Amino acid sequence: MTRESPSLEQPDPPRLWRRDFTVLWWSEALSLFGSQLTLFAIPIVALEMLDASASEVALISTAAGIGTTAMLVFFAPFTDRARRTRLMSLMSALRALCLGLLVVLTLGGGLSLPTLVVVAFLVAGFTALYDSALSALVPTITHRDNLSAANTWISGIRSAGDIGAGAAAGLLLQLLSPVALFAADALTYVVSAFGVGGLAEPRQGRPARLSVRSFSRELASGLVLLVRDRTLWPITLSIAHFNLFTTAIQAIYVTHALRSGAMSPSEIGLAGAIGGVIGLLSMSVAPVLWDRFRPVALLAVTFALPALSGIGMLLLSSDAGLWNVAALGASLGFWAACVMVNLTGTETLKQLLVANDVLGRISAASRLVTWGIDPIGAAVAAVLTLFLPTGAVLIVAAVGVATSSVWILASRRVRGLPNLPAIASTP
Repeated sequence: MTRESPSLEQPDPPRLWRRDFTVLWWSEALSLFGSQLTLFAIPIVALEMLDASASEVALISTAAGIGTTAMLVFFAPFTDRARRTRLMSLMSALRALCLGLLVVLTLGGGLSLPTLVVVAFLVAGFTALYDSALSALVPTITHRDNLSAANTWISGIRSAGDIGAGAAAGLLLQLLSPVALFAADALTYVVSAFGVGGLAEPRQGRPARLSVRSFSRELASGLVLLVRDRTLWPITLSIAHFNLFTTAIQAIYVTHALRSGAMSPSEIGLAGAIGGVIGLLSMSVAPVLWDRFRPVALLAVTFALPALSGIGMLLLSSDAGLWNVAALGASLGFWAACVMVNLTGTETLKQLLVANDVLGRISAASRLVTWGIDPIGAAVAAVLTLFLPTGAVLIVAAVGVATSSVWILASRRVRGLPNLPAIASTP
């Protein structure tokens, strides 16, 4: 499939919120809420029910990162070969089965740390394949001129969900039980599976027969295309650099809040809700920013400034009460806002610059690099917590985040990019 300028056929692009995009957005919201609910709740369950240590909690984050890497390494070609709606529906159904298993084990008293590690591995891996297929599906049901707005809405729920799902997780764990949380989580996946499975996806040509050799070639082709792209590759390196250190923060900040800040799960959840609201509010400014400013400026700022969130978490103390909720909420909210603006631009750039017939593979390759770094960041945090207090680890990670924009600043191609409307107007 070649990508041609749709403006020749449709001078006036159709509105964004048609049925297909509306269903896709709600399905993604439920899928994302489910995955973030799971990955936020599992460390708290490990700490509260199984008395896990900070290193063991970081091990869970490491397993989630390895799951992402493994699934993308072995199954990335299917994001272009299979019908993307069917693949996404299957990934949601498999995640629902994982959460159903946790419900059964918790009720039977068989929940263990290894079980949580395995579930984190599987849920993160299935989510990676789901999101890679989603990234390639959006341009097929959304007009080219609407991509920035579409990605703003999708990025908004992602950045808010990264933080805000913690509110539901904390409240469910505080007021009800892990069983209620895992059951509610499984339900979100079931609804997501039915929603995305009912979308009308444009059919592409029948792919060639798959063999071991062709599978290996397709597996490598996305990474090769990505590395050769002088625009997307520096951006990918900055994202990977950013994720390396933000994963270290994510692996220990709940432990830091529970232990150093003496916060309860519900207080952490409330802080997450505050952060989620701040992230959602940033949706109103993201399209304006990307219309007015060149990518290099916005990317540099949104890669570096989240370091302040890690520093803000150092303000938590055991006798601060509501101040802890406010400080953690502001830190998470600022992080969510920066990530939301960043995601809007990076996803739109990829969809505008890459032909749709290889977009799934390149999206998977990008996630392999940028999410595959996650287990390293979590593992580094796990090792550092053996020798340093969590506050010191947060400082190290924040310094790393602050330097993540160096890759795009060093790229002449990225520095020369015009704003998104100018790129979208080019066939």
